[in-house]
Amino acid sequence: MAVGRRIVAVVGGVVAAGVVVALVEATGHALGSGEVVFAIVVLGYLLGALVGTGIAAMIADRRAAIAVPVLLAALAAANLFAFAHPVWFAPTAAVALVLGWGCGSSLSHRWSRREQRGRPVQ
Repeated sequence: MAVGRRIVAVVGGVVAAGVVVALVEATGHALGSGEVVFAIVVLGYLLGALVGTGIAAMIADRRAAIAVPVLLAALAAANLFAFAHPVWFAPTAAVALVLGWGCGSSLSHRWSRREQRGRPVQ
């Protein structure tokens, strides 16, 4: 697979993940306060990793898609050092990123296999 395609896949996946995380976080800030917002941020990480990984895997391949949650984890780590978080936040966020990667990778793999067999995607 061409390196350029993998780069586009990773950049597209990270941008898509960032948009999803931002939308979920904005909704969380509008709806709640305190530790509830942190729980919603974890949900945003999960959904962002799922969407970003899925997009990257569909554009390139599953190996390129692993870069998306790795980059999200780096950004989340920077966020952890920016201000205080609850003790439960870091491990929960890490689990959410791994789950998002696994689900996004699996779903994109199933979708691409279906397309290859000529079945319509539902």
